[in-house]
Amino acid sequence: MRHRTLGDLRPGASDYVRSRATRESGGELQRVKDTLAARGLKPLKRLGQNFLVREDLCERIVEHGHLREDDVAVEIGPGVGALTARIQRRVRHLVAVEMDAGYCEVLREEFAVVPRVTIVERDFLEFDLAACAQEHGVAKLAVMGNIPYNVTTPILEHLFKHRLVVRSAVLLVQKEYAERLAAAPGTPAYGSLTLFARYHALLEPLMTLKPSAFWPRPTVDSMLVRFILRERPPVEAPEALLFRIIRGSFQQRRKQLANTLVDALELPRERVEHLARHAGIALQRRGETLSLEEFARLARAADDTLRARGEDPR
Repeated sequence: MRHRTLGDLRPGASDYVRSRATRESGGELQRVKDTLAARGLKPLKRLGQNFLVREDLCERIVEHGHLREDDVAVEIGPGVGALTARIQRRVRHLVAVEMDAGYCEVLREEFAVVPRVTIVERDFLEFDLAACAQEHGVAKLAVMGNIPYNVTTPILEHLFKHRLVVRSAVLLVQKEYAERLAAAPGTPAYGSLTLFARYHALLEPLMTLKPSAFWPRPTVDSMLVRFILRERPPVEAPEALLFRIIRGSFQQRRKQLANTLVDALELPRERVEHLARHAGIALQRRGETLSLEEFARLARAADDTLRARGEDPR
C-alpha cells in the first residue's frame, strides 16, 4: 500500500490533514530517497539534480504559477514529481518534460492512471513548445520548473525563442542569477544577461528558498521568478544590432562607449561620434550605465549610419 503524500490531497484539505499525511509518509525527503533507492537511482551533480523536499514550499511554488483550470502546462525537469502532482490538479493537461530515463519511469508509474498527464522523455532544449500548444489546442502555455542551474541561460533562450506560445514561466533559479536579471544600471550585477531578459520578458521575483529546501542541498540560495513573456519588445531597435552593441559594451565594461562602439560596429571614430550625437548619448559613459532604451537609441542611430554607407547592419 502506498502512503498518501501531499500531492494526493485536494487543494482544500485542512492543515491538520496535510501535516498528518506528511508525518505518516515520512515526508517528501523520505519519499524521494525511497523512490530513488528502489530503482537504483541517485541525484547527479553534473546534471544539477537537486530535489525539492519541503512540501509546504512545493505548494507555495505551484500557487505562484497562477494556473487556470483550462491551462495546458509544461513542467521542465520534473524529476520524481514533487511539483508534478500539484500542478496536474490545477490544469486541463500537464506535459512533463524529463530527459532522465530513470525518472521518466518513476513518473509514468506514478501518473499511469492520470490521463491529463503526459510524460515526455526529452531534453527540454529540444522540446517544441509551439507544436505542444498546437497539439493541445491552446494559444499559450504555462511553464513551470525546478530547473538545473547550469543550463538556466539556454532554457531562457529556448523560452524566449518561443515567446509567442508561452504566457508565463515560473522557474526556480540560483538567487545570484535572479539578482543579475533584476539588476539596475550602474550596479555590478547589471550586464548583457539583464538586458537580454528584460527585452523578452517582465520579471517578478517571488520567493527565496534556502538550501535546506532541497536534497541534496545546493551550496547557494535559490529564488522563484515569474517571467511574463512579451509579445513585442519594449523598445524599437534592430534586434541583432542592438545585442551586438550590448555584448560589445559588456565584454569591455570598464571602457568608455567611444572605444566599445568602434570595436563592436567596426566603424571609424568620427562615425561613432556622429551616431552618438544622433542618439543623444555621451561617449564618455560606460555601457554598464546605459538603460535598455538608451542602447536602443544607439542601435537605431547605428542602423541609420550603416545603411547610409550601404552596409548590412546585421
